[in-house]
Amino acid sequence: MCSCSLPRFRRSFAAGAAAAVLAGCGVPMQSARLGPDTAPVEVEMMPAELREGQSGELVVRSAGADSIVFESLNGVDRYWTTGPELRAVISPDFGDPAPVLRYAAHRDERLLDVLKKPARIAVCRRGRCTEHYHEIALRLPERNRRSVALTAGWSSVFARRSILGADRTVLFKEALTSGVWAMHGEWASGRWNAQARGFTGGGEHGASLDVARMLMGGESLSYGIALHAGMTHSDWLTAGPSAATGRTAYRAGIGPSVMLKGITASSLLGIYSDGLETLQISSTRVSINGNLTSVRHPVTITAEKTFAFGGGAIVSRRRDALERLTAGIRVVDDVALNIGVSSHRMAWPETHPSDDLRATETVITLGGQYSVTW
Repeated sequence: MCSCSLPRFRRSFAAGAAAAVLAGCGVPMQSARLGPDTAPVEVEMMPAELREGQSGELVVRSAGADSIVFESLNGVDRYWTTGPELRAVISPDFGDPAPVLRYAAHRDERLLDVLKKPARIAVCRRGRCTEHYHEIALRLPERNRRSVALTAGWSSVFARRSILGADRTVLFKEALTSGVWAMHGEWASGRWNAQARGFTGGGEHGASLDVARMLMGGESLSYGIALHAGMTHSDWLTAGPSAATGRTAYRAGIGPSVMLKGITASSLLGIYSDGLETLQISSTRVSINGNLTSVRHPVTITAEKTFAFGGGAIVSRRRDALERLTAGIRVVDDVALNIGVSSHRMAWPETHPSDDLRATETVITLGGQYSVTW
């Protein structure tokens, strides 16, 4: 008995739309002329070099050809067509039995970041075929070996806030624009990932610490446990009755997490306390730090959804819900555009449900940040 892997046969169709998009973006193209002048074979590749996550368009032309075949030397990928022109979309895993993430190598203080993948071209005319050798260039990413990232920035903040009392009576309402200073530090090494954040401005200030520890897993995907602790103080809540005075609120939680280097997704259970009452808390957090991921990415994202509840059975009337999404988009090296949006909803029960005190806050941020990594 013998075992063999079947090649991925692919019939090539026109890829004009892809070519138009690439050409419109000014992507560099590589062209080559193979074979004798009497029966030339023209090969075009756009872009000239593929990158991880990026496909390219291949065009092979030979006037008078009855059929054209383009395949990897190991036979894993094979494209063919009848007629004098073949068009195909080539992915970075061309010739690989399974997708593989490769990194650039260092040798003699030089970075070797281009991999040439061999391919065979067969052109047939009137029952006679000629073969030609060609290579597909793949630009390899450099492995990110950074372990510490410190970020600081200033953002302009637009906030809408309101406090409603009995029968939806407006006790406080404002819309303001102000500035907020923020700092963010992250450390990723081995089985540990830690993040510390702090901000002040716009009538609020706070800080938080997230720590994740990998318990099992490998290089690609790991599982572990995450801890969160934080505090916030909202000065604007002093405009409401005593039940909503601007006290400092503390949060703490623990739960399972899924981790990559610089990426942590966790689901936490814990407690919330504002000095008046202690609530249960459920929180989901996702953090992607582009500076510390295995390949440095131009986007840093933090998403958080937290719900604190208590003070009643089944359906709680004492609630504190926070949803926040922030992103840093790199403009140039170490300088990024910082954008974010958050929604915060709170409720304090009174004697009658219709008299419950409710507060809402919607915040939009836009600014810049600077990062230092090592």
